[in-house]
Amino acid sequence: MKKILILPILITILISCAQVKSLQDDPETYDSEKQRVLTEKAKDKDLNLPTGSSILDGNSGFTLGGVLGLDSTSGLQVNSITFSVALDKVSFMPLISVDSAAGIIVTDWYSLDDGQNRLKINIRVVDQEMTDESLSVTLFTQSLDGNRWVDQGINLDQSLKIKESILTSARSLKIASEL
Repeated sequence: MKKILILPILITILISCAQVKSLQDDPETYDSEKQRVLTEKAKDKDLNLPTGSSILDGNSGFTLGGVLGLDSTSGLQVNSITFSVALDKVSFMPLISVDSAAGIIVTDWYSLDDGQNRLKINIRVVDQEMTDESLSVTLFTQSLDGNRWVDQGINLDQSLKIKESILTSARSLKIASEL
């Protein structure tokens, strides 16, 4: 009697395990996030599944590219020469964030004058051009007062000097690369 009860239970377990295995696909690997999203959207269309309508998937009629005047396939595009030069100019400082797609470089605080002063630089390459409007540089300074750091504000003169240095070097590299 026990063998008769055990056999159907065992068969049920085996069938269930086989079904679970058939539902699991091998994980796919993608070269980029964009490729993964496009592949998943293609699968949804093949299966006639509705795609979502959230801001993240771009089907809501609202996209970041649309707000900025870009199409969704172009993304934000910055000048790679300017970005590379900017990154090279601040390479002596510790970096908090580097995003080449958005053209943003954020350094950590860097100490000067035996640790009595420190500075931090934020750089943003805005577009493909090499004009003054294409680059934003902000240099923050602080000084040590006892045991605490006191903000000295943004140093506009040094920010401008760094910006001019980056643009001059980038323009020179561009001219040299065109020869």
